[in-house]
Amino acid sequence: MIEYVRGQLVNAVPGNAVIEIGGFAVSVQMPPADYNLSSKVGQEITIYTRLLVKEDEMLLFGFMAAEERKLFNLILSVSGFGPRLALSLLAIFSVSQLYIAVLEENIPQLCRAHGVGKKAAQRLVLELKEKLPKVMTGDEVAAVTAGSGSGSVYDDLVEALCSLGYSGNEAALTVGKIIEENSDRSREELLKLALKRMA
Repeated sequence: MIEYVRGQLVNAVPGNAVIEIGGFAVSVQMPPADYNLSSKVGQEITIYTRLLVKEDEMLLFGFMAAEERKLFNLILSVSGFGPRLALSLLAIFSVSQLYIAVLEENIPQLCRAHGVGKKAAQRLVLELKEKLPKVMTGDEVAAVTAGSGSGSVYDDLVEALCSLGYSGNEAALTVGKIIEENSDRSREELLKLALKRMA
């Protein structure tokens, strides 16, 4: 219904942003501790949105990338998962990290999210494992990773592999495994190991 909102960021606190659009302000709920939005107060920003209408209120949820919104919507399709749990997952996982955790059925990793227990994590894997590769392409996952600007080793390695012509899905899965198995290696060593494995 509302594809995105664009306007001046008036205020930003963990989990919420206020954007002024044409003389009125819109409150948007976002993944907590995300994007360091406070540094962009006063600037014009674009946020991709999802409007949820309840009996007594309307809630607008926002994301800095369309792919994050797509993943949010997918999580909402899982029985027992509402917007709070979806935001809880997106608060600690990037799109690519959550993608990998689901595909690898990493239940302990998914349980790191506040409010997500073992049974909920198993249900999430069961319902999303087949949907994710069909709905979110590896290139979309890689696009979010490359555009995040977080500078993490994981993100940098996936971006490097994609620039060499590997698919986003293949790169994300390989890098996740390489880092898990060789957490004490340098960035350059990890890249060499990832290239060797993908070759």
